[in-house]
Amino acid sequence: MKKKKPDIFLGITMGMLVLEALLCLVILIVQKTSPAKKTPANPVSTQEQLSSGSKDTSPAKDTSDTGSATKDTDPTVPADITAIDEENLKKELDDNLDPLASNWDVQIFDPVTGTRVTTSHHGNPALKFSPDTWMEANRMLPVFIMGAAYQQVADGKLTEDQISADVQAMIVDADYEAADRLTELMGGGNAAAGMTAVKSFAEANGMQISYNHLLTDTSGAQTNWYKASLGAEILDMICSGKLVSKEASEQMKEIICTPRKTEAFETGLQKAESYGFITDIEQGLCCCTMGIVNMPTRSFVVSIGCYDPKTVENVLTRFQQLLAITEPYFAPQEQ
Repeated sequence: MKKKKPDIFLGITMGMLVLEALLCLVILIVQKTSPAKKTPANPVSTQEQLSSGSKDTSPAKDTSDTGSATKDTDPTVPADITAIDEENLKKELDDNLDPLASNWDVQIFDPVTGTRVTTSHHGNPALKFSPDTWMEANRMLPVFIMGAAYQQVADGKLTEDQISADVQAMIVDADYEAADRLTELMGGGNAAAGMTAVKSFAEANGMQISYNHLLTDTSGAQTNWYKASLGAEILDMICSGKLVSKEASEQMKEIICTPRKTEAFETGLQKAESYGFITDIEQGLCCCTMGIVNMPTRSFVVSIGCYDPKTVENVLTRFQQLLAITEPYFAPQEQ
């Protein structure tokens, strides 16, 4: 009997199947041993986060102990600067506000150590509010206008000579006409474009303002809005040299701390070398102030808001009391 010759095509087919099986096995091994790739979260704008209350979609910070320096030993913090007693300062602020029938928000920032002391007092529970409650506060917007103007200088769109006089008048003298000129200048002569530029600048730095009309417009057709939480945020960025640039931040800080011809309230500060406060009073609605206080060895930032004030005079006196409580925590320790 003759032996059948092997079918050459069958052999080739079987060989190819074996190779395919080996290839699939290799792919499976690689997939199991390779780290899985995560799909990046869709970016969410500041405006969307604030309006929808959505959670932060940024990657979680690594909190594992990697032996990094703590706040007290951070090489960027001078050796003679120590973190303040946050717990005790908060208690003193709370005790001062406790008997009041109005609602308060107080924020104290230490730009050097990163310490933040915040407290809220709800003397009128029927009035719902938080540091992110919208408030009518035209007087606060010039700080954001100033930041946007310096950003355009940094971007080569404007020069310092074009903005310096109006920035000084706007911040130091509360000159709303100067603020309007700067806004129109940043919009290339168009006020609406200028307001958009200021809002875009704020959002690019993680903040949101509502700038809907020029500050000299008293028609009431539209409203400008502000959040108390933003006062401390933008001043903290200025003091830490992070707004626009370190050089621009220093210039803005110097302008804010320029002595005023008139102050909205007596600060009562005893050891401060210089300071600058911007205060807005909406009769019967809210009173708020934000400022930078330069002590002999360090600076601190303050933002205080009072909602539903009974009398403005009492609120301004209370501002002074809260500053008197805070100042000693940042004063040099007596030997």
